[in-house]
Amino acid sequence: MVDVPSDIRALSDERVLAVTWGDRKADFPFVFLRGQCACAQCVNEWTGEQILDPATIPAEIAIARMELVGSYAVRIYWSDGHNSGLFTWERLHELSKGGC
Repeated sequence: MVDVPSDIRALSDERVLAVTWGDRKADFPFVFLRGQCACAQCVNEWTGEQILDPATIPAEIAIARMELVGSYAVRIYWSDGHNSGLFTWERLHELSKGGC
């Protein structure tokens, strides 16, 4: 199990979500992170196939707001109106290994 981040901030000017776990930090570009949503609207629940076409994500996508979900995830409200996906701490940690 991955620890709860010690800090999580949407940096609008840099267009990144900055997540810190103790002494480890990851910056997730908004466009990348929006494309990684794994909710049922973005990924087929049965096949795992991505439904969301990354090419349709606006380059100026932004985080309108965020809210914690329990002690395991964050819900991101995107400027394109999407908000059904949860990003668990474990998922963000895994995505951070991809070289964001």
